[in-house]
Amino acid sequence: LLPAAQVDRLTRLGWQEGATRYMVLVALVKLLLHRYSGQNDLITGMAIAGRNQPELENQIGFFVNTLALRFDLSGNPTFGELLRRVRKVTLDGYAHQDVPFEQVVEILQPQRQLSHTPIFQVVFNLMSLPPLNFKLPGLAVSPLTSESKSAKFDLALNIGQGESGVSGAWEYNSEIFTRSTIERMASHWRQLLLAATANPAAV
Repeated sequence: LLPAAQVDRLTRLGWQEGATRYMVLVALVKLLLHRYSGQNDLITGMAIAGRNQPELENQIGFFVNTLALRFDLSGNPTFGELLRRVRKVTLDGYAHQDVPFEQVVEILQPQRQLSHTPIFQVVFNLMSLPPLNFKLPGLAVSPLTSESKSAKFDLALNIGQGESGVSGAWEYNSEIFTRSTIERMASHWRQLLLAATANPAAV
């Protein structure tokens, strides 16, 4: 859990580059994966609500689409430069969010494997958490949490933001990662986050 004060520092860090909090968190995930893998070309999946038109906001139905965002970490960029790259890629993705992911796969025709999703195997999502004090007349309401027993991707980081701050959950393929590895990665990601908000030039 990231307390509200830490979240505010993340937000201010994004403002300096005209980026959102989501973009800052994505940049930190990309930096973490780059340092673990040594790869400069990284593709991440992102779920998007698909309700970018006002007339769809109150409609009941499944409009979610998936974006495949490709990030370039070549040239050993500073964190500020990386954040600018993430901002551009993310905004380009938003501009084309109505293109169905299935159509992208059909056009690219990547080599398919039944054990992997096409194009990307890492997902990062940011979602809003319901209010902690949600109430209904005559009802006592409490959140019900469930733990997933299967992973849809090799690695997924789901971040929730709410009244008490920002919290995250890592979902992983246990045939690839061990619990201790994920715990270590989560710790390193948090260290990067703290370092970036304290001194971005030192990350």
